[in-house]
Amino acid sequence: MAQDIFIGIDGGATKCKVRVEDGDGRLLGQAVGGPANIRLSVDIAWQSIYQTLSEVLTPKNISLHDKNYHFHAGMGLAGCEVLEACAEFLRRPHPFATIHLTSDAHVACVGAHGAKDGAIIIVGTGVVGYQIQNGEGTKVGGWGFPHDDEGGGAWLGLEAVRLTFQWLDHRVEKSPLLEDVFAYFNNDLNHFATWSNRANSHEFARLAPLVINHSQQEDIWATRLVKKAAQAVNKVGAALEKMHVKKDQPLPCCLFGGIAPFLEMWLGGELRSRLVKRQGDANVGAILMIKQEVKNKQNKITD
Repeated sequence: MAQDIFIGIDGGATKCKVRVEDGDGRLLGQAVGGPANIRLSVDIAWQSIYQTLSEVLTPKNISLHDKNYHFHAGMGLAGCEVLEACAEFLRRPHPFATIHLTSDAHVACVGAHGAKDGAIIIVGTGVVGYQIQNGEGTKVGGWGFPHDDEGGGAWLGLEAVRLTFQWLDHRVEKSPLLEDVFAYFNNDLNHFATWSNRANSHEFARLAPLVINHSQQEDIWATRLVKKAAQAVNKVGAALEKMHVKKDQPLPCCLFGGIAPFLEMWLGGELRSRLVKRQGDANVGAILMIKQEVKNKQNKITD
């Protein structure tokens, strides 16, 4: 009889994380690979997933085409808000007996609260809020850069670039942050201008550490940007709260993402009062999700 293997995948704009467990819940391995945002590229997303999964399975002498196993994949991928991308992704042939595709925010929320009701706000390259109540998920933000994702790493980088151009034009006062942004481009205005007109969210996000570092040194512009980013996250938290089914029972909330720890001190008291430590990562959430999916299918068969 074929053995069940459960795969949890958390795919974002910069990387995907894969977790693999056997049918008894024993961890077979984990790995981190390339980007898996299906809105940006279905081809790259599948390529990253297969390559990363191979890093886990190959040392165990397991092949995705081995008939001795049933592979069940829970995937939480960025870009799922674009239905055409979801449809294209699922049309591709794959070796999984079961596949459940949802957003990276959904699996992050499932993992953070151990499949119980709760909320999350992810502050990484972009910003998205998500909560699960009575099995139903609701989302705030996360519509993409540059038209949304205020407060995230890409936004911080973009705002730093705007200010740097304004400083170079003598429209705002100089600061160490703006000098360092220009130095990042070897103080070459032509290079800076060309890059800024072609850069994507990833590339703008590479400047975010400059903003964070200078905010800790109380640079005037960096501090203003970090405070403004925190205000954007507060708005996401407030919007999630408006959607609470039980107004007198606020949902616990977890912060995710590389930018989040640097904004926490600037968040409003109401949001900070709801913050809790997450129980598990998004790929753990993807595992919990796919196990429940398989269990539901088996129950339908036996009913």
